[in-house]
Amino acid sequence: MQKTDNYSLKNASWGFKIFSTLAIFGSVAFLAWSWRVSLGVIKMNRPSDLCVLLGDDLWALAHYKTPLFIWLYCFQAFGCIGLYVTTRILFQRSALRRRMKKLLQATTTALLVLNQLVWITAPFLRFSQTLAGYVGLACAVAMIGLTLPPLFQMWFYKRWPNPKPSRIVIVGGGFAGVYAALGLDKALGYHPHLEVTVIDRKNFFLFPPLLPSAATGTIEMPQVTQSYRRIFEITNIHYKKATVTKVDPKTRTVRMHVHLEGEDMEREQEAAEVDLAYDYLVLAPGSTNQTFNTPGAENHAIFVKELKDAITIRNRIIDCFERAAVVQDETVRRELLRFAVVGGGPTGVEIATEIQDLIHEVLLKRYPEIHREHPEVSIIQSGPQVLPGWPPSVVRHTTEQLKKLGVKLILNNRVMEVRHNAVILKEGAAIATRSILWCAGVKPSPLLAACGLPLDKSGRVAVDEFLRVPDVKNVFVLGDSALCLGADGKPLPALGQVAFQQGDHMAKNLARLLSGQALKPFKYFDFGALVSVGEHYAAVNLLGIKLTGFLGWFVWRTLYLAKMIGISTKVRIMVDWTLDLFIERSIAVIDESPHSASDNPQHLPEPAGRLYS
Repeated sequence: MQKTDNYSLKNASWGFKIFSTLAIFGSVAFLAWSWRVSLGVIKMNRPSDLCVLLGDDLWALAHYKTPLFIWLYCFQAFGCIGLYVTTRILFQRSALRRRMKKLLQATTTALLVLNQLVWITAPFLRFSQTLAGYVGLACAVAMIGLTLPPLFQMWFYKRWPNPKPSRIVIVGGGFAGVYAALGLDKALGYHPHLEVTVIDRKNFFLFPPLLPSAATGTIEMPQVTQSYRRIFEITNIHYKKATVTKVDPKTRTVRMHVHLEGEDMEREQEAAEVDLAYDYLVLAPGSTNQTFNTPGAENHAIFVKELKDAITIRNRIIDCFERAAVVQDETVRRELLRFAVVGGGPTGVEIATEIQDLIHEVLLKRYPEIHREHPEVSIIQSGPQVLPGWPPSVVRHTTEQLKKLGVKLILNNRVMEVRHNAVILKEGAAIATRSILWCAGVKPSPLLAACGLPLDKSGRVAVDEFLRVPDVKNVFVLGDSALCLGADGKPLPALGQVAFQQGDHMAKNLARLLSGQALKPFKYFDFGALVSVGEHYAAVNLLGIKLTGFLGWFVWRTLYLAKMIGISTKVRIMVDWTLDLFIERSIAVIDESPHSASDNPQHLPEPAGRLYS
């Protein structure tokens, strides 16, 4: 494997570091001395704005002492250019994102050129005289700022002491996998004998908490994703897009299935099997949808877990409105405009309220054929309340807000069967609908059954207090796949905050293990929970502090934004949230398949009722 050292400054030789540091400080000293000489020659000792006085005195100096002005210009130009060249060479080797490097270098180059132009034209242009001091100061600050990343990366870091060859493979790129990889990279850094590899069947990290917002157009679909190769751009983590099909703890190998044709091709897939050896394995394959063996759920329900699910939900809602605007049969129209959400947890509450907002804030304005009373959004919950396990006050406020929004609550009711046009409840009651959204829970990834590890009755792998498999000390299991007991002796829930805390802790423990230090037990800290309940309203239980309404909504958005990976993604989400206040969302149906069913008449379903001629 060809390896790129993204920590070349940290791993540079002592001679290179000392010489580079002396060159930087020497250039800074020369630049400061040239400015001191300039100020001394033109006698800028007045208690006034030096930046303003510099331009005036440069004009006088250029007219009355031209040779001295030329010498001063050469001094400051040589100091600036010397510092610029020195820092640019080192800056190119610093571990910063490419676009950030380009932006900082372009800004500094522009200021340097502008500074020279101002000095040259100051004797002739009043505008240049005014800018001279300010541009010079900005140029010096920018160039000195370029020296900080290289100096910091050369001298302030933690090196992995006396490393032995280690191959670390992380299966799964969710919260647990990504935080584990980034934590290992931070703790261990680069070494020729160290390999950290992340394997995932997707090439992007997905932020599931914002899927309901993406499904209804509050934010664009790509904003809830971030490419792994971009996340790991300034690290020494390797990423492989493949599907792990088997793990053999005895031979310490991971078997990967790699599609050689596009996965959306209709013909039989050509694939290759690749084995990857490891010394330490981190299993974090996540979870899949839990249907509780409900008949028809797998075939007729829409899940809210993957990006394609968000696309399907968006298309289904809009397409149902389009069909309802044409269908004349009142019964069928009501069936098309009824949306049933199975599961009253945070995801169910959020997707239900997002759909309700989309209907009443956007769709009803665009479909005059549909009466406001016809659309119906309901939440079906098997227990006596939504948000089971949450504080009673938060549940009460959330329930009141749901009723205020017009979301119908069907409590103490279990779904017995899912059909293509109905949800069958216990005792035979039925809800006629073409849109069933399943948010009733998750179960461990089926990959665990092919890992040769002992599973409990829930299908998860039991781990010790260090997040390791008890009998297989070189295998860690994290996130939804791990049966990890909390301080109360109960299994920790399948939550994102559990996963990223485990990923970060495991990285530190594995670094200790490689360094021969004692491991520390994992202790989960419950920060609380938060859920959006419609536009400008959220319920938050954070560190025991309970917030609802607009303040809760503000906290909800702020915390989710902080957990997003990547500055560019955070900026795009903020832009989308801002634009949503002023610009109406798109209601175009996005086809997620290579061939639209509407292009082929034989794939169209039979009309459900009479159509207008």
